Amino acid sequence: MNNDELENFKESFPGWDDYYKETDVQTMPWYEKNLDHDVENEIKSKNYNSGSFLDLGTGPGTQAIELSKYGFIVTGTDISQHAIDKAQKLSDKVHFLVDDVLNSKLPDCKFDFIFDRGVFHVFDVSQRSQYVKQIIRILNDNGILFLKCMSINEKNLPDNDMPHKISQQEIVDSFRKNFNIEKFEDSVFRGTLEFEPKALFTVLKKK
Repeated sequence: MNNDELENFKESFPGWDDYYKETDVQTMPWYEKNLDHDVENEIKSKNYNSGSFLDLGTGPGTQAIELSKYGFIVTGTDISQHAIDKAQKLSDKVHFLVDDVLNSKLPDCKFDFIFDRGVFHVFDVSQRSQYVKQIIRILNDNGILFLKCMSINEKNLPDNDMPHKISQQEIVDSFRKNFNIEKFEDSVFRGTLEFEPKALFTVLKKK
């Protein structure tokens, strides 16, 4: 997908559920069949190989499926029923279900790890506190949030548009009260675009 196609996508975006209904997931800008390289590096370097793992905004389901191969008990959630329907056909090792993170129905203290690859950065500033509230609730004590957002350093995509470009200070402002920030790392999003958008990868541990 080139820049013109990306702009057309934004202008004609029909909503998450219709988009997943009408579109081949392998053509979506964020589609990545392999486990995200930043999360993979964290898992391997810290020797994480057990526990409950939430893939938040699972979309195509590829990240959840890859995480299940590392020995985790994995749940994949998405706001789109059609995304979940498609993901369920790919694996019986992952519990896929529809859930809206801002009004999540997931149980308290359900997960040891959460991976957010592109959900937080779609929310406006006014919605971020509700996102954090839900993450705190469903994450176990001392649980880990792996957060990957579009970086403020990304210059190939327009400002003041979804996804929002996030700075380190915005992460600090949103999470410091309830999380210890263990790592910031400049990275990229790998997907189907002709370039790799700059990303900010953060590892946060619940206090």
